[in-house]
Amino acid sequence: MPRDVRTRWNSTYDMLAFAYEYKDAINDITAMRDMKLRNYEVEEAEWEIVKQLRDVLKVSHRLAHIHVHTLIYSTT
Repeated sequence: MPRDVRTRWNSTYDMLAFAYEYKDAINDITAMRDMKLRNYEVEEAEWEIVKQLRDVLKVSHRLAHIHVHTLIYSTT
C-alpha cells in the first residue's frame, strides 16, 4: 500500500486510490476478530469521503503527470 508522504502531495492520491480499490479486502481484514484490527474499521461514510477526496486529487494528479510529461518531451 502506498504511504502518504508529507512532502509529496501526489502520494496522498496514490494512497487513497489504492485504499479505495482494495476497500473490500481492507474491510474484510479489519473485521477479523483474531487480527485485532477492529479499531481500524472504516465506516461506509468514511469510505465515501475517501472516494470524494480521491476524485478531487485525481485532477491534480493527472495535470501533474501531463506537465512532467510535457517537460520531458519538449526538451528533446
